[in-house]
Amino acid sequence: MQSCEDNTAYEQNTDNDGDNDIQLSVDISQEPHRNLEVVGGTSVLGPNEIDSKGLLLVRTSEDDFKVLSRRCTHSSYSVNDFNSQGLAMCSSGHGGGFNANGNVVSGPPSASLSSYSSSFSNNILIISK
Repeated sequence: MQSCEDNTAYEQNTDNDGDNDIQLSVDISQEPHRNLEVVGGTSVLGPNEIDSKGLLLVRTSEDDFKVLSRRCTHSSYSVNDFNSQGLAMCSSGHGGGFNANGNVVSGPPSASLSSYSSSFSNNILIISK
């Protein structure tokens, strides 16, 4: 059984010019994010400075990642990690489901999950808001 708890320590970088840029660093070579070492791998972050509901992380190629909000666009409940069918389901039980691109595939949500920009180098995924 896989835990939903995320004990990752995040590094927050902010610019001193007041534009409120926020960045999180995730080392994919460390647990609990080692699933991201392979293309198609997924992981989840709990609430953080970028998104108060947390983030879904998907490795889409050797150098690219999709970073999605865990905030359901229908109910604002948290969206769970991807299941064995590759869907991230809303925790409300209303049937809202999203694919790895954040697109709605089931239930009442009518909008895709919000996404965030990222960069990747030397096993470190940098997520920006």
